[in-house]
Parts: sequence; structure tokens; C-alpha cells
Amino acid sequence: MKRLFALLTALGFLFLFSVNSFASGGEYLVDDADLLDYSEEMMLSQEIEEISNNHGISVVIHTTDYTYGKDIATYADDFYDNGGYLADGLVFVINMAERDYFTSTAGYLVDSLTAYDLEIICEDVVPCLSNGDYYKAFSQYLSQLDLFLNGQLDNYDDFVFAGDYYIGGNEYYVDDYYADNNYHVDISSDSNLLFREVILIAVALIAAFAITSFLKSKMNTAVKKYDADDYVVNGSFNLNLQKDAFIGSTVTKRPLPKNNNNGGVSRGGSGGVRVSSGGVRHGGGGGKF
Repeated sequence: MKRLFALLTALGFLFLFSVNSFASGGEYLVDDADLLDYSEEMMLSQEIEEISNNHGISVVIHTTDYTYGKDIATYADDFYDNGGYLADGLVFVINMAERDYFTSTAGYLVDSLTAYDLEIICEDVVPCLSNGDYYKAFSQYLSQLDLFLNGQLDNYDDFVFAGDYYIGGNEYYVDDYYADNNYHVDISSDSNLLFREVILIAVALIAAFAITSFLKSKMNTAVKKYDADDYVVNGSFNLNLQKDAFIGSTVTKRPLPKNNNNGGVSRGGSGGVRVSSGGVRHGGGGGKF
């Protein structure tokens, strides 16, 4: 009986460990810059665990005083690649030496969480970082990230890219990119929108045909010619002298640019899609605080 109890207890601890490990061996809150106290770390770790488990990704927060000569994007990419995290996830890095913040995304988040999305998420985070309220900044970041992943982020356009549009319910939306809201018009009373568009196109084609036909009718003074001689008045052209004169030449030289492009994908920088030194595709964005 004691052996059975010990076995069940061991299995219980193993189950708890597997759940709390987020299916990965890396640490999910790495406060190397020592910006948080113990209680703050515990509360943030719980938030990170919930988001990571709910969405099946790795969410990481890392603070540091050194990037070892790397720009913030390259450092964040390498930190995520070498941390033993899931293929899908992100790391939010704070570099206190340069007062930089940057989010490096991996996996499906590269395309679904753009630099513009991160700008919206960090809108209320950056002021907290500037004021030194790091716990509030990280908590706000996690809260906004969770809303985004759940499709509930306020003033967000549901994955509509700049200049695109979509129809939802009775609303027609156009993404204005730079503002926090979308231009929209009510189309609930316009059940014949397609019919109207067809009529407008037809009217435009008819008008264009009428104008071109009118202009064509005015061009009736030309007489068709069949030979080049028909364009020359008899006796008006005499060629008595044939001479080629070499005047000079100009040669312009310029060096061909070297192709330093690595497969068409940028590396490092402040954002965009790039490939890390480990060959992993990353995206993201950031700035100063």
C-alpha cells in the first residue's frame, strides 16, 4: 500500500511539472537587470504561464544590462533561439544600457503579430518603462498581448492590413493604419450594392465608347498611302553626296554593386522579418523608452 501511495505521489508531481514547464525547458522570466522583486516575479510568472499554456506558445520576458555588441533585434533573436523555447512564441527584451525595448517573434507569430500590432500593444507600456514602473509595464504588456491573441484588443482592426477593407455585419471597414480607429460606413440599407456597381461601370463604358467614337469620326481627313513614294513630291529629293563622319565617343564606367543579400531577408535592425544566426525566421519590433 505504501509503495502504491508513493508511486501515485510521484506521478502527481510529474504531471504538475509537465504542466508548469510550458512544454519547454527554458525560463520564461529572466530578470538579469534585477528590475523586479520576488513577489513581482512570482505574479508575472503566473501570468506568463497562463498565456503560454492557453495559446500553446512560449511567452518570455527578459531584462539585461548587456547585449554583448549585438543590436537589440539580433540579441533578442539569439536569446529566444538558445533558450529552449517552443517554435511558436516571442520574447520581450529590455536593454537597460541603451534603454531599448524589443519583441522578437517566432513561428506563426512572425506573420500574425506585426510591428504595427506590437506598437499598439506597447502604447501604454512604454510610458511605464520610462517612469521606471517595470512591473506595471510587464503586466500591461502581458494583458494587451493576451487580448490580442484572443482577438479582443480594443481599437484593433481584426488583422486587416493598412489600406485593406473588410465587411463585418452591416459595417464596411477600411484600415487607416496610423489612427486607433477604422473608417466605416453603414451598408445595412444598401442591399443592391453589387447591382449599383455594375450600373456605374456600364455607364462609364458607354460614355467612353461615345467619346472615342466621336473623336474617331473627326479623323477622316487622312488618305491611306501604300508606298513610300506617295509621301514624296516628285523631284523634291536629290541625294548627291554620301559621307560618314566620326565625331567622337564617350565612355562611362561604374563598378557593379556586390550582392551582399542573404537570400533576400534582412538581418538585425529595428524590426521586420529576418533570419537569425541559427537560421530561424523572426519578426517583431521595438524602440526606445
